[in-house]
Amino acid sequence: MKTWFIVTLCTLGTATVFGGTPKADAKKTVLAAEQAFVDAMIKHDKAALEKLLADDLVYIHSSSKSENKAEVIQAVTSGSATYESIEFRDTTVRQYGDVVITNHKATIKTKQTGVANLLVTHVWVKHKGGWQFASRQASRLPQ
Repeated sequence: MKTWFIVTLCTLGTATVFGGTPKADAKKTVLAAEQAFVDAMIKHDKAALEKLLADDLVYIHSSSKSENKAEVIQAVTSGSATYESIEFRDTTVRQYGDVVITNHKATIKTKQTGVANLLVTHVWVKHKGGWQFASRQASRLPQ
């Protein structure tokens, strides 16, 4: 019991001291990947989305609708979701090993629903082929 307690305290202390601060190269690479994701969404670029999105993607819209990788790609490339602009601001980036979490305030304009002001959380995971977008959660910002 005493050993478990000491290990837990050491783990929490290490996470508090070292967790969250992104490495400069990871931050730069993930933010570039996020811009590539935005470009792919606007340009309906299936090949880029296939590369950027993790196979086990969970993509949750501000409406609480949840989509997987195939559903996101289908919606974007079929035109059922036509993104006209996606702008991020007030971005924060945190890193935990091979995971980077970004938070943004976002203004997203689609042909179908108009302008939405959101708070989004993105989770990026490092694989052999680079960083992939593994999860997204969006909430509407108050008016």
